[in-house]
Amino acid sequence: MLFSSAEFLFFFLPLSLLGFHVARSHWGGRAAMAVAVAASLFFYGWWNPPYLLLILISVAANFLWTRSLVASPRDGKLYLAVGFNLALLGYFKYRNFFMENVEYVVGGGMDGVPAWGEIFIPLGISFYTFQQIALLIDANDGAVKKAPDLLEYSQFILFFPQLIAGPIVLYRELADQFTNLKENHGAGLSLFGVGLVVFVVGLFKKICLADGIAPFANLAFSVHETITMLEAWAGVSAYALQLYFDFSGYSDMAIGLGLMFGFRLPLNFDTPFRAGNMIVFWKCWHMTMTRFFMLYVYSPMALALSRFGLGRFQNGALIFLFSVGIPIMGTFLLSGLWHGAGWTFVAFGAVNGVGLIANHAWKSWKAPKLPYLAGWLLTIVTVWISFVYFRADNVVVAHNMLNAMFSPSALVMPNWLEGAAASLGLPWRTLDMFSAGTYAVRCFAWVVTLGALSLWMPNWAKSHDSLAPSWSLAFAISFMGFMAVGWLDQPQTFLYFQF
Repeated sequence: MLFSSAEFLFFFLPLSLLGFHVARSHWGGRAAMAVAVAASLFFYGWWNPPYLLLILISVAANFLWTRSLVASPRDGKLYLAVGFNLALLGYFKYRNFFMENVEYVVGGGMDGVPAWGEIFIPLGISFYTFQQIALLIDANDGAVKKAPDLLEYSQFILFFPQLIAGPIVLYRELADQFTNLKENHGAGLSLFGVGLVVFVVGLFKKICLADGIAPFANLAFSVHETITMLEAWAGVSAYALQLYFDFSGYSDMAIGLGLMFGFRLPLNFDTPFRAGNMIVFWKCWHMTMTRFFMLYVYSPMALALSRFGLGRFQNGALIFLFSVGIPIMGTFLLSGLWHGAGWTFVAFGAVNGVGLIANHAWKSWKAPKLPYLAGWLLTIVTVWISFVYFRADNVVVAHNMLNAMFSPSALVMPNWLEGAAASLGLPWRTLDMFSAGTYAVRCFAWVVTLGALSLWMPNWAKSHDSLAPSWSLAFAISFMGFMAVGWLDQPQTFLYFQF
């Protein structure tokens, strides 16, 4: 059930909100939480009922481990619990990938239907697994002083606005809110209005912007074998903006839904295309995932490797390699695999890892600071290259696209610009994507418009506390809501629901 589907918008969401707030006002916070948990289970089971059993097993096992670790922290118990979660994630998400590569090495290819049989990846398994791992580690480290009861734990993991695609919430961010709700001191309906505004903005971004530009990206990647430079850059830019507004829209909707239920979820997206370097970009793109990897993967790895390097090397470059370079690359290779089980996702992580290492090296060696525009262009080109791998079905498709983007021989003009091409001494022919001038103009208009919005559109999810009722706000939200509802019948899918 997508957040932008008619059944969610007109049936599930209104009934869930009504049930939650009626239960809260008549029977208290615990009854409201029970309604939210029941609604979340229904929401998850709607997609694939058999996998409801898997998430219930995961929640039950991790609940018991969390309470045990809070009562008596033990590294052995922690390793067992984390191992259980990683085993579930590895089997359901990475078994196909592992077996494909084994079959390729052993059998010399992957033709035909795999003999080992394929399985479907449970929706949102990466998100709810990592959220539970973070709580286990915090419980063992003493960061969780009081173990949640079963209802609180279920609400924390299963709450449907963040269950499928994040944000990856830390328990400490919701613990006090749960307590306030149970004691009937929660936000109640006071956040409902701003939540609705943020949700409608996200819905508009998803349905009208992300889905509107998607056909241009899809066409570009479908003709990768014959694509030219102009088409490749247009198609990759279209995909980057599709992904931007898809994830930005989802993040807004998640926060808006949380506010409508009276919960403040952490910000997960903060205009990353404005970033002037890779460090800032990853502080603003998928913020809670970056935080998870920094806290629970990068920091322990960097600490261990820096101690190893400092004890053995005096060379500054080697110390940088062990304390910064290797931990960043290891973290982003894992981050790439977290996004998807495929070599294209590994490459996506590697490109971003190299960009971040270069950024840190530049700062560490006190090189002259680049002008903002130069840093921004380098950041955007690096991110665009990584997005090619993120979107491509396989490495061959990605390399075809990148070759077209950067190879001078791929600079071919469309035949309807024959005169301009002849004056510039460039070849021309009928192009697969830009076969007609009207299509090229529409693509250009979409890219320019959404590119401008990605740079200048305000982040209302971040500044929702400062929103005040006004005629201009009412008009803007009414227009966005009208446009979104009018486009509900168009093909749509959330890109980040794949992970």
